Amino acid sequence: MLGILVGDGHLSDYQTSMTTNSVTDIEHARFVSGLFKKLFKIEAPVQKNSRSKSVDVIASSKKLVEFLVSEGMTKGNKIHNGLHTPRWIMENKSYYMPFIRGLFDTDGCVYLDRHRKGSKTYKHLGWTISSNADKLVKDIIFMLRELGFSPSYRKSQHSVYLRKQDEVCRYFTEIGTHNSKHESRYQKFNGEVA
Repeated sequence: MLGILVGDGHLSDYQTSMTTNSVTDIEHARFVSGLFKKLFKIEAPVQKNSRSKSVDVIASSKKLVEFLVSEGMTKGNKIHNGLHTPRWIMENKSYYMPFIRGLFDTDGCVYLDRHRKGSKTYKHLGWTISSNADKLVKDIIFMLRELGFSPSYRKSQHSVYLRKQDEVCRYFTEIGTHNSKHESRYQKFNGEVA
């Protein structure tokens, strides 16, 4: 849950919310709604935003906001307030996978990288998480390395990448995703490069 909220979440004084795309990520929004109920016993309905192609998952509870802040979540403007991975997650390797999964499911992408060499076109799987929070990016790189991956970073795009084919496949096998959009794209693209 913290990975999801670090990615697409927002905390105000009385609400915890997540906003996502109403077309491509509606199933993930429903998953997050269920997660609020499972973890915190709080209803968090999925609400369509009439002004854009987005949906909000909103849990109204001051106590939940206070609890999440005590666990290391940032309230208000996340970037301005120094968004980072909570220390208790960074200090326990067993939390790395679920945190990265939640973050990838909101701020990540799996893609097909095409490039030409001579007359031949090569296709490779790519994986990325993007964030404007410098400390969070350093945390992601550290955790991925600790899990045996070889991440690279492109500062101009604020993105962490996995570019090795076997590592992208290992990510989906060992860490996985709760966002059906990512799983579908991975299966489709993996079929094209196999």
